[in-house]
Amino acid sequence: MKKFISPFHLIFTLLLFCNTANLYAQTKTEKKNKESGEITEYERANAEYLLIDAQKFYLLEDYERAIAFLEQSIDVDAKNHAAYFKLGEIYLIERKYDKGLKAIKKAQEIKSNNKFYYLLAAQIYKSQNNLEGAASEYELMIKNTNDYREYILDIADVYVGLANYDGAIKMLELTEQKYNTPNKFTTQKKELLLQAGREKEALEMLKKLIEDFPNKESYKLEYADLLASTGKKTEAADILKSTNTSSASNFVLINLKLEQGDFESAKPMISEIIKDKEADLSAKLLLMSNLSATESYKVSLSFLDEQQKTLYSIYPNQLEVIKTGEKVYTALAEKASPQEKQGYEKQVLTALNRLKDLNPSDYEVWNQLLTRAYNQESWETLLTNSEDALSYFPNQGLFYYYYGNAQLYSSKGDKEEANTAFDQALKLARNDDSLTSKIRTRKLAFALEEGNTKEIQANAKASATSGKMDKQAIQLFLRYLNANSEQKFIEEILVVVEGLIKENSLDGDLFHVKAKVLFQLGRFADAKQLIENFIKQNPAHVTGGLLEVYGDNLFMLNQIDAAVAQWKKAKETGNTTDKIDQKIANKKYY
Repeated sequence: MKKFISPFHLIFTLLLFCNTANLYAQTKTEKKNKESGEITEYERANAEYLLIDAQKFYLLEDYERAIAFLEQSIDVDAKNHAAYFKLGEIYLIERKYDKGLKAIKKAQEIKSNNKFYYLLAAQIYKSQNNLEGAASEYELMIKNTNDYREYILDIADVYVGLANYDGAIKMLELTEQKYNTPNKFTTQKKELLLQAGREKEALEMLKKLIEDFPNKESYKLEYADLLASTGKKTEAADILKSTNTSSASNFVLINLKLEQGDFESAKPMISEIIKDKEADLSAKLLLMSNLSATESYKVSLSFLDEQQKTLYSIYPNQLEVIKTGEKVYTALAEKASPQEKQGYEKQVLTALNRLKDLNPSDYEVWNQLLTRAYNQESWETLLTNSEDALSYFPNQGLFYYYYGNAQLYSSKGDKEEANTAFDQALKLARNDDSLTSKIRTRKLAFALEEGNTKEIQANAKASATSGKMDKQAIQLFLRYLNANSEQKFIEEILVVVEGLIKENSLDGDLFHVKAKVLFQLGRFADAKQLIENFIKQNPAHVTGGLLEVYGDNLFMLNQIDAAVAQWKKAKETGNTTDKIDQKIANKKYY
């Protein structure tokens, strides 16, 4: 009897057979993919998902978690070159250069035509100061990839760092080729050839260029410049004369003539270029600055004056022209004869005042104006200018210093106001030691004039630093003692000086002042003993001024020959009074 098979059972059997066949085929495919390194679409998607998570943590600078996700992504997809690249980036940031190189080299193995993988490897090498390694990565990039032209100049820089000038020149030429800009880097190639000591090749390259492009003026200028720098000035001049006489070639030719000392030949060209409204202004100003710095016997001062006035007429309110004018006239005033000097100095003041009016917030211009008035003891001008300056710079100690001096010495001055200004200047000078010293010295001078012993002591003490008295303060004391003989006040100064000496026992200048005080008080024997003790104990700190006063006291004690001997020593040591030669010649105190 036959067994009955239902239709349902038949269908189930068929389905089971198909599923088994499919499962067998899938297992066979997965085994084959695993052996070949291929992964499923599901695995690829999972690897990409892990890479995205890694990128999130990278942006949050959580590099540890980013690395963990990248490693998981690579476990899923061993050919995930993007994950290796990102690992390389993180290891570069963390300065784990060996790990970074290992990761990026793996990315290069998987995908060799990605330029960014070579750029990252080069960056890692450069971070280790390994230019050879960087160069090798750049060379691999050129060999294996396309569209790298924007990085060729970086490669040239690396070659220059390796002193591989041939390689650098090759890269410049490759850039010209890739961008279709022939001879764009002529100047750079010339410099590289010169650095390589191949001057002849540089000259030949430029010579060929002017032969191939006879109307290209820039090549002629380059060639002339190189000829001049290599001592071939006549040939350079001939090349420049063959140009279209543009302002650029004229500037080079003028400088060439000046280098040759041929100022007369350069004068017409200078005049022409200064008058040329189309010529580059910055080049004109540089030319004027260079001319004014030239030795006076090589140029005509009146000619320079004429050229500067021409510039003023063409550019009446141009700041840079006026600034250059101030420098030019300052230089002319230094070189001029006494008869011409005053006129040039007047032009300097005119320029400074114009600059002040055009830009009243220019600190340096005010500083120059005030310094000039101060040095010339032009107190009325100083008072006016310093009051104006204070309105623009109310917190500048320097301006209060000038304002105090102006108040002290001008006809409209107020001594109390002056002292207040000096106090304000001291507050604002802060860490400016030079300015503080100036203010202290001026306050000391004021105190000496007023006979204010308390102020003298305070400012003299503040002027003594690092075991030495301020030189200006010393000179003030000496000038005052030479001009005054009021015994009571000089005795008060003696007390001040003795207090300073206790704190500055090696300062020969202070002993000089004390000896001068004793001399003024007629205590010649005491002064003599003081100086002899100091010379014996501190021979290395003896000054010419101290020896001169020693001689003065010996003279008053009628020890004439001994006095002359000390005066001679003082002259040899230096820093004596202008009477020293008379004292020695006439054997007499003056």
